[in-house]
Order: sequence, then C-alpha cells, then structure tokens
Amino acid sequence: MTRGDPERRPAVPVPVARLMILVGDRIRRDRRAVHTEIVARAREAGLADVTVLRGLDGHIGASRRTRRGLLRRPDNVPVTILVFDQEERLRRFLTTLADITEECIVTLDTAEAYRYGRVGSAERSRGRRDAG
Repeated sequence: MTRGDPERRPAVPVPVARLMILVGDRIRRDRRAVHTEIVARAREAGLADVTVLRGLDGHIGASRRTRRGLLRRPDNVPVTILVFDQEERLRRFLTTLADITEECIVTLDTAEAYRYGRVGSAERSRGRRDAG
C-alpha cells in the first residue's frame, strides 16, 4: 500500500535462487577462513547478494555441539553463507568452489525475493556506488 506516498511501490515477488553453505568458522584453506574466501569469490563473480551469519549454538555433521558464550570463544561455531542470484549463475559459481567446500554442507533452492522501498531507490544507490 502506498499510504499517501506516490513514490513508494508495493513489494512484488521476484523468483531467485538461494545457495546456502554451512561450514565451521575455523575451517581454513591456505590460512584463510573458508567463509571469507567464498564471499571474495562471490564478489569476483558479480553475484547479486551475499551474507554471512555466525551461529550462537549448534553443530555441523558429526562434530560436537558448540556454544558461543559471552566470555568464551567455542572451538568451531557454525557459519551460514547465503548467496542470492539467478539459478544458472549460482550453479556456475558452485563449480568454482569444489576446492574449498569438501567440509561444508551446500544446498541450492528457489525462493521469492521481495524488494521494498521507493521507486528508483535501488537505481539511485547503485549510481552512487558506481560513481564512487
């Protein structure tokens, strides 16, 4: 609903693909955290959206349960990397991760994305990014 703002657009669902990668935050390749390497590669590939979420409690596969405490750092907290883009782009990207994902759980599925905001706001912010 516009609620009196003619520039505000309603959210329209857009089909997207979602790549989800679960890994422990202490898993490394060439002394670099795997999740950091995945984000760098996703940026190089020009993928639409990437985020990393660090778990507070959980385990991956057969590893023992880990909890993140206020004053202590656990052995290997779970990290989730979410990547959103078109399915064919994510499938192509996934083939570039074979050397670093052997200790990860990887899923690829479809979702609906809803973008909220003013008409042209994404284009305006993209223009600022490209100009800088």
